[in-house]
Amino acid sequence: MKNLIFCVLAGFSIQVSAQSLENMVSIRTAVFDHPESGQYLEVYTTISGNAIHYERNKKYLYQGGVDVQLVLLQGTEVVNFDKFRLNTPQVVDTNSIDFSLIDQQRMVIPNASLSMEVTVTDILDSLNTFTYTEALLPLDTAGLRFSDVQLLDTFYRSAGESAFLKNGFEMKPYTLNFFPDSRSHLRFYGEVYGTETLLNDPQFLLTFYIESASGNISSQQFFQHAKVQAGPVVSYLRDIDITDLPSGNYNLVVEVHDRQNEVIGKKKIFFQRAKKGAVSAYDNLELISTDGTFVDDYSSEQLSYFLDVIIPRSTADEAKLIASLSPRVEDEMKKKFLYNFWLDRNPDDPYGEWKRYLQLVKEANDAFSTPSRQGYRTDRGRVYLEYGRPYDRVNSVNEPGAYPYEIWFYTVLPDKQTNIGFAFYEPSMVSNDYILLHSNARGELNDPRWKIRIYENVASPQEIFDFDNTDVQDRTNVYRAIDAYDF
Repeated sequence: MKNLIFCVLAGFSIQVSAQSLENMVSIRTAVFDHPESGQYLEVYTTISGNAIHYERNKKYLYQGGVDVQLVLLQGTEVVNFDKFRLNTPQVVDTNSIDFSLIDQQRMVIPNASLSMEVTVTDILDSLNTFTYTEALLPLDTAGLRFSDVQLLDTFYRSAGESAFLKNGFEMKPYTLNFFPDSRSHLRFYGEVYGTETLLNDPQFLLTFYIESASGNISSQQFFQHAKVQAGPVVSYLRDIDITDLPSGNYNLVVEVHDRQNEVIGKKKIFFQRAKKGAVSAYDNLELISTDGTFVDDYSSEQLSYFLDVIIPRSTADEAKLIASLSPRVEDEMKKKFLYNFWLDRNPDDPYGEWKRYLQLVKEANDAFSTPSRQGYRTDRGRVYLEYGRPYDRVNSVNEPGAYPYEIWFYTVLPDKQTNIGFAFYEPSMVSNDYILLHSNARGELNDPRWKIRIYENVASPQEIFDFDNTDVQDRTNVYRAIDAYDF
């Protein structure tokens, strides 16, 4: 709630205080090149309505405003200057202000290194000010040239007149490079210059994609392309759905490809994404806070063990990272990785997911441990942890002529594969270390002659050396566990 500053009854003037402009103004710039008038600068400013003082007028409504001063310098010489006022709408209640002032200015500039200074001052409180400075680099005049990328809040077709109108579209600027969970779209505009003289083809390909700040392309889900006609100025206006883009540091990349799909030029702009849930890459683990989470009190020894334990549930990339995390990396990064691992799999209840997995680990260690290995490190333990408890588990320990073996059957795996079997056997007959022989699951060991391996002590030479044969004749006329499921 805003507090009354003063009240002058004679003029019936009431002022209402505000938060500081210092923390509630954001400014971005973009440089473009017009084929006739040359280069120009666009300055985009967003000012929170809550950062401005308000005064009640004779209509019993409140209004405030700011004065904005824009100065462009080349060295110590002023090359362009502007000063203007932005007024707020008139409001009834200053306790429910939910708007921002959004402004866009265009200024012709020389193609040179410049410095820009923007000063925003509250018209009702000269001490409430905000100052922004930025160094502006000239556009490259050689070869293929790109404008800066303008981030957009919204865009739509318009036939009217507005400071935000460009190429028949009303484009409201977005002045931050930070995209919270509430923003599900990355919208942007830009231009490419000189393609008609530098390309040997009337058409070329523009691609747009998101990569992690470390340079790895994120996903085909965040990739777009367009075939366009070459010309002095080629503009693009795009919208990428980032609903599923995890938290992290990213680059938006715009590339020009020729007919041979060779990249002949690119432009990048950095942005950050903050989304509920896990971050997208190891480079972004610094963004994860583990304060007060279940990993906070783990010792170094526990962390090393837990990282080893989760390998059966890890992707190939995660498994490589786990190998790199131990033992050289500090415990804090191990905590961040472990927490992010389960946050990625269950954003709403990562601890619950972790506890359920630890129960599986305990069951695997109790059932499958050998004299030399804990159960989670065995073949059966790995399958148990990766796919969960089997629907059915049939074992055969004393079947005449057969090594001890087990058949596991899953009606459905976590990745939706159905009617999946696993066959394990224990050729040493003393260690409880059952080896995976065969499975019909994707990516698992597949051996059509796995039954021959189990019965190799009693199989006939014809059964062994006939490589098209996949079974051993039942010579005991008793139930065989091996025949329980066909996979």
